[in-house]
Amino acid sequence: MNSSLVPLTTAQGQVPALIVVAGERASMRFLEFFAANIRNPHTRRAYYRAAEEFLAWCAVAGVPSIAAALPIKAGPVSTEGEDK
Repeated sequence: MNSSLVPLTTAQGQVPALIVVAGERASMRFLEFFAANIRNPHTRRAYYRAAEEFLAWCAVAGVPSIAAALPIKAGPVSTEGEDK
């Protein structure tokens, strides 16, 4: 198993490893976003799945930390599967 995909489990929730390596502030912000900003549980699950998908892509692409994921590098993710 790739250690970059192993999440950190805390009392507050699960934080993906690419977020954890970005530091405590990034981890707390990740948890706050899902816990405080998204009240609807269905929306929260959908957003979390989308975040997991993006972070998995980052791991495959060799991105060492979410802090290193620049919009220009992630651009192809947002257009993948869209008809032009």
